[in-house]
Amino acid sequence: MTPVVTRRAAAQVADQLVLAVREQRLAAGDRLPPERELAERFAVSRPTIREALAALELAGIVRSHKGRGTVVAATASHVSTWGVEVLPPQIFEARLAIEPALAAFAAEKRHPADIDQLRQVVSELESEFALTNTYGDDLPVHRAIARAARNPILERALADALVRMHSPLWTDLSRRALLAPGARKGHVAENRRVFEAIEHGDAAGAAEVWRQHLIGFRDEMLGRSAGAGPATPERPSA
Repeated sequence: MTPVVTRRAAAQVADQLVLAVREQRLAAGDRLPPERELAERFAVSRPTIREALAALELAGIVRSHKGRGTVVAATASHVSTWGVEVLPPQIFEARLAIEPALAAFAAEKRHPADIDQLRQVVSELESEFALTNTYGDDLPVHRAIARAARNPILERALADALVRMHSPLWTDLSRRALLAPGARKGHVAENRRVFEAIEHGDAAGAAEVWRQHLIGFRDEMLGRSAGAGPATPERPSA
């Protein structure tokens, strides 16, 4: 048995927008209506619309452009499995197979523009945590590392895994895992460590930091006391 959760309005908005892409009522390159118009159409608040669009952007389904608004980035085939329930252990299995390799490739290739982008997203995460003692999520760091690996096949594979993290079950388990005091502090430090390993070209070190990062959160989220590696007491959502 799994926890019973009520789906948030933002998740329902995201589902409807994805359905429009799947049914080809929206195509890659189409611009979405402004937030205010979307809020009126869905009869929800503008913050709810912003939350839905942020989730879709993290999943690679839409992109936000200054001056152009929000544009559809995915095709019908890209969203064909949206909403299909994949269990958290399966998501972690996939991410553990993909993300350490992405971190290693990023460290081996070290394109200057990619290092600059990764430095920026890590600094933004640290600044947000320093100011608020919390943060929304660290997926921008994971995506920046995937881009820095310069392997579109692996990047697409990760994007598919991250899409599955919008399920009600993942959201509820992740929220519970973050209730422990100081849960986010160690995670911010791990983001800094993986960046430094990539910046210095330490492929093996980057892969290991990212592997332990995922193992630690997996064990907290799924309530494991031991397993595939040492867990750190301060680990949040990855």
